[in-house]
Amino acid sequence: MTMGTLKGAALDSEAVPRALHGVATVGECHVKSRPVQRPLLRSAPVPIGRGHLKLLLLVHDISAVGGMEIQLAALAGGLASAGHDVKLVSIRSRGGDLRPDDPSLDPGVELVHLGAADRVARARAVPRLARLARASDLVHCTGWDTSLWGRLAAILARRPAIVAEHSGGREYEVSTSGAPRARWIALHNRLLDSFTAATVICANRQRDVLHAEGVNPRSIVLIPNGVPVTRLRAEARRGLTREQLGIPSEAKVLAQVASFRPMKRQVLTLETTARLREAVGDVRVVFAGDGPALQNVRTIAEERGADWAVFLGRQRNVASVFGLADLAVLPSASEAMPMSIIEAIAVGVPVVATDVGDVAETLDRTGAGLHVPPEDPDAFFRCCHALLADQSAHQRFSAAAVAARHEVDAETMVCRYEDVFDRILCGRGMLAGRPDPTDRLVFRES
Repeated sequence: MTMGTLKGAALDSEAVPRALHGVATVGECHVKSRPVQRPLLRSAPVPIGRGHLKLLLLVHDISAVGGMEIQLAALAGGLASAGHDVKLVSIRSRGGDLRPDDPSLDPGVELVHLGAADRVARARAVPRLARLARASDLVHCTGWDTSLWGRLAAILARRPAIVAEHSGGREYEVSTSGAPRARWIALHNRLLDSFTAATVICANRQRDVLHAEGVNPRSIVLIPNGVPVTRLRAEARRGLTREQLGIPSEAKVLAQVASFRPMKRQVLTLETTARLREAVGDVRVVFAGDGPALQNVRTIAEERGADWAVFLGRQRNVASVFGLADLAVLPSASEAMPMSIIEAIAVGVPVVATDVGDVAETLDRTGAGLHVPPEDPDAFFRCCHALLADQSAHQRFSAAAVAARHEVDAETMVCRYEDVFDRILCGRGMLAGRPDPTDRLVFRES
């Protein structure tokens, strides 16, 4: 294993290739590749054994516009494009919560809003969910609250249920009022796991949490998140412009797309931008997102006179945010596999992020960015500085992101989901109603 050491802003021309096969140090920022299990990929969806399927996809609130909802919208659209009958049920939202022209909505997906705003309403909605499930071949549940009601409905309808797990850590799973939900989630996983055909994770680091909650390891399948790359690249070209935001064309721009919660650490991004302005010159930061910590971050920016910080609020077209940026950043304290990093890679923007969830593995595999320990803000600053100050290094990481299209494309994700549906509905690899570990999706060491 080789190591290249690069001091300050100067980057070795071999840093990116070595980052994919060994260890490179970029201004003390590490890109370390490690053996990862990667599913064998097909170039295009192959019709599964049952052919045309009726799929019921459930989510708590599709209008929330978080990474989980973005991933589900991409999956629903991809399955509809592959010829399946897809019904997406948003349990909490009402019909007026989404605009008809919302780019995240695929015209081939039937969207149903239940408007069940509280737990009592959701319990009363279970019979309706069961009727919808009975008219479907399979029930797919996204999120911890949805996986309770969706699995109950699937049991009543005698339909197989799949749970998609997106949690970056149970300590961050709370109710609308902020009450912790870790014990509640663990309880319903223990009670309902035997009725669950498969649990899909988007990050390997989620396995331990699920094992501790009683989820059968044999039923866990890794399917990395994906995004519609072609559409995102088109949206990046025709979306927001620097001129609209009052940002000079020669300025360097950081973009952080994330909900405003303490774990996302937008304050660290703000502080890092202030340091970069002293070291590099005119550096701006653009924040996209909403959440309970937004006002606090705004107040800190105002107190520091940070007129170089732009707050866009909630954005449907996040590709256009990355399209005007030089660097995508995400210094989170905890994640599973954040959609914003995948979206940045799809658009071709280099990434600097913390090594949480499967972030490091994704950046190492694609060569699209640098990762640092979450407890090291100085390393975060150094990596941002390294990619902003050296144009040739920035171009190499950007080229690697563009070349990683297949790794992050929603078509790849949809193919993998179809493989899982095939095994469940056709009875291949099933043992007592559960996937047989000897007949799982085929993996190989890379």
